[in-house]
Amino acid sequence: MSRGLKVLHVAETVRGGIATYLNELHPHQRASFGRGNVSYVVPSDHRDDLVNIEDEAVTTFPREGRNALGLFAMLSATMRAVRQQRPDIIHLHSSFAGLVVRPALWMAYRRSRIVYCPHGWAFGRETGRLSRAVTEFTELLLSKLTHRIVCISESERTDAIRVGIAAKRLVLVHNGISKQRPAHETSAAPSRSEKIKVLFIGRLDRQKGYDLLIEAARALGDILDVRLIGASVISKFRSSDLPANVSLLGWMDRHQIEAELDQADIVAIPSRWEAFGLVAIEAMRAAKPIIAFRIGALPEIVEDGVTGVLCDEVSPEQLIDGFRRAAQLDLTAIGRAGYERFIRLYDIEQTHRALSQVYAEVLQSGENKAGQEAKLQSDFPNNLRS
Repeated sequence: MSRGLKVLHVAETVRGGIATYLNELHPHQRASFGRGNVSYVVPSDHRDDLVNIEDEAVTTFPREGRNALGLFAMLSATMRAVRQQRPDIIHLHSSFAGLVVRPALWMAYRRSRIVYCPHGWAFGRETGRLSRAVTEFTELLLSKLTHRIVCISESERTDAIRVGIAAKRLVLVHNGISKQRPAHETSAAPSRSEKIKVLFIGRLDRQKGYDLLIEAARALGDILDVRLIGASVISKFRSSDLPANVSLLGWMDRHQIEAELDQADIVAIPSRWEAFGLVAIEAMRAAKPIIAFRIGALPEIVEDGVTGVLCDEVSPEQLIDGFRRAAQLDLTAIGRAGYERFIRLYDIEQTHRALSQVYAEVLQSGENKAGQEAKLQSDFPNNLRS
């Protein structure tokens, strides 16, 4: 795609996977579309999560929790950025940005093409039946105000079709990351523990299933050493409840995380629901096997017994059985197989090329529609005389 295309990314929160997604994508989009043509609207307290992105490319808004004031601030910042930058593509990330921004853009600013990536459907989360039905109806309704919806996994695309979203609006674009691991400290003394060294990376919230991992660690104190990278964002977490074989490391930067990956034998992703799981491909890039539940996109990423271990039901008992299975495997060989799969399927350059094609298609369809409308207007007098 030619330089000069303007893209505005909008997110109500970026902490975690969305920040990784944007950080990985940014240098490729900037190189393709031109410096200054790729910009962002993000919460002010998450600004530092976007690394190596210049300040002039970022519009921030105040956000104190997920509430009406924060959502209004996001909308105001987005509309201000749209008026100033006049983007060709407005790329919305996650449910709340999609919910608030799409109707406003459709009513007030039709020039831009709207691309929406849910990063995991809200109706796929652990909610009540009524809440799920309302969310499904809302996403179906708003899909009609969207030029293209980017699904990051086949399971996400299948769920969208199931609730009635038109297949022609959907496109599958897998997440990707750079083949090159970030520079990291390699001089740390290796662990001398004979136990399986398990690493968890993510929010210490219910969705991520950290509590299930802690229960498994408590039951397998003789064979597991678990290290938790992260902190709670929504749930309340009490570190006093941790068994002796679990260590809490807090949030770490990318270089520190890579060093911890080097020390690990296996990466645990015990999520109760998960749209994709960027941690999975980060682990595969580091040649580490994965243990996870068979939910969301994880069965698309992890091959059971080949690149990791998949547990059939979300429960501590299944996770315990999974770790016992993992203890019988050659984890180094499993990790190497995961790395080969990563190189084949999850390179960020593939993600960038696919998204560029999505942008080109929606812009082309917009031009064709405008041309058809202009032709109808020019033919209108002749149609009256015929």
